[in-house]
Amino acid sequence: MIRGDTTTASWNAMFDSLAHATRRRVLAELTDSADVSVDSLSRRTDPDASPETTRTTLYHAHLPKLERNGFIWWDRENDTVGRGPRWETAESVLTAADYLTGRPTSRP
Repeated sequence: MIRGDTTTASWNAMFDSLAHATRRRVLAELTDSADVSVDSLSRRTDPDASPETTRTTLYHAHLPKLERNGFIWWDRENDTVGRGPRWETAESVLTAADYLTGRPTSRP
């Protein structure tokens, strides 16, 4: 694979990961602390869904994608997630898009 293909694949993974609001909210939660429980994420990341529904979609869709792309680590045994090896890349894109500064500051 040539460098251009690698760069394109990296950007595609980034934008695919950031395409869903719940995944952006997961990453935004990690700007406030280095790690967070899945229970906390299930209450904070999808205001239109019940925590149980959100927890299910986090487990089966959102967390695996973020982990696969290196933006988070996920400790299933302790039910926590934290900043992955590519965290800074995701944070910089969210900041550049003004997502982090425009999000609500109040916490439930």
